[in-house]
Amino acid sequence: MSKSLSSEFNNYSLLVFLGAVWAASFVAIKFSNEIFNPIEVGFYRTFIGSLFLFCAVKFRKGSINIISKNTKTYSLVGFLNASVPFTLLPYGLISLPSNIGVIILSANPFLALILAHYFTIDEKLSLRKVIGSIIGFSGVIFAVGVEVFISDLESLIAALAIYIGASSYVISNLIIRKISNLPSDMVTMNTLFWGTIWLIPLMLVFGNFQNIEFKWIPFLALLYLGIIPTGFAFSLRQVLIRNAGSTFMMQVGYIIPVFGVFYGWLLLGEKVGYSLIISVALVITGIAISRIQVNRKT
Repeated sequence: MSKSLSSEFNNYSLLVFLGAVWAASFVAIKFSNEIFNPIEVGFYRTFIGSLFLFCAVKFRKGSINIISKNTKTYSLVGFLNASVPFTLLPYGLISLPSNIGVIILSANPFLALILAHYFTIDEKLSLRKVIGSIIGFSGVIFAVGVEVFISDLESLIAALAIYIGASSYVISNLIIRKISNLPSDMVTMNTLFWGTIWLIPLMLVFGNFQNIEFKWIPFLALLYLGIIPTGFAFSLRQVLIRNAGSTFMMQVGYIIPVFGVFYGWLLLGEKVGYSLIISVALVITGIAISRIQVNRKT
């Protein structure tokens, strides 16, 4: 296998892995919401993630550098990539089921295409990318279904909260390119640290520090949220952005709903029909079309 093909294979494998991990985070958020409010979910998830990566950086004897020339970037990315989405997603999932949440999240690649076109040099918008995104989104529709209707104000606000939280991921992906040359675990640790700092005032106001109800599943779900999809997967996300670009990485939004349906079948006993098979084919086709490199001479 050539070096370029090997690199592409690694990028696609990492994309699928991140989709699987982040799809499971929607289930974990639903469990965490049983005893924690959205501010608490966001704060503890961010804090646990930063603590996990602090240990990882110290283990490899890396540099911590909480205060450095990149502090402003860390702070901004921490706000957009942790503080905002980690609180708005749990808030939205209180009122909406997880399948609607992932359908809203799947709109991210469209926003990523537009923003990357204007704010990057090497990720310009093209007809091929638009067609690939439309095909990929149609795969999401097949996977989750078309029952995404907002019938009341509470559901509308919840949907907007999820969309704003998801959109903040897109913006942070573009900003994080400025520091993508640094070690991924160190960058993610610093951004999560500042994300925790942003949430401290809200935690002091809305956090429950007395009469804390204990249930194993919500606590384990929160621990999972902090370590796997946050500390570990966010570090891998930076690697993928560095290797393949933010537009490619945001196509994980097409894969998350597919795994979400699978987890529903595996954990909740939901039926899997031909729609899931069709959705997988459409998602793969959409990503392939948007990423394929066409030789000008050919």
